[in-house]
Amino acid sequence: MNKINVVVTSSGTSEYIDDIRVLSNISSGKLGAKIADNFIKHGHDVTYVAPKSAVMPSAHHTGQYSYRPVKDVASVMEVMKELVPKANVVIQTIAASDFTFDLQGAIKLSSGDPEAFIEHMRATIKKTPKIISNFRTWNPNAVLVGFKFTVGQTSKELKEIAVNLMKKNDLDMVFANDKALMQRAKDHVGVLIMKDWEEKLHGKEAIADSIYDNVMRVGASGR
Repeated sequence: MNKINVVVTSSGTSEYIDDIRVLSNISSGKLGAKIADNFIKHGHDVTYVAPKSAVMPSAHHTGQYSYRPVKDVASVMEVMKELVPKANVVIQTIAASDFTFDLQGAIKLSSGDPEAFIEHMRATIKKTPKIISNFRTWNPNAVLVGFKFTVGQTSKELKEIAVNLMKKNDLDMVFANDKALMQRAKDHVGVLIMKDWEEKLHGKEAIADSIYDNVMRVGASGR
């Protein structure tokens, strides 16, 4: 592949519960930034989609790098609907919330009334749409990479979840990791699942390098 258009999402979304509180997650965006850096330093056009609190790609790399800020699932959906149809590669590392809240007439809840807070959440919570499920429809030819983070799954279960995600959304590969497995390894570990093989990876650098190499391999051979 020659110079390509790459979209990398990173970090996690924040969904407002009321006027001041949010439902968020612990994803910093470090891995997403490293993945973006790999494409930037090889001279590809990269668009980095992440909240302003995310770790950003290194500024000293050569190549074109643009940034699109997002906050919640709705804003990620809006940006990706614009970017995915024009991309050669889409790498979805962002941890998108499964839930959001209907904030019509939202007010600041009293911090001293837990029952009212619970009732407010019960009355306003709703499921968010799965952003990644739209990618193949928006762009039939792009190389699509998904991420799956779990807690407390065995290596076998983690692989099965990743394969199901890949098949369900017609992805070219999925990187899957589990918090408990990473805690035991004391490092960022996981498995990259592809349609023709899989690779166990240890450390953010190795993960970012393998994703770059395999994206270029799939793109060069045609998906």
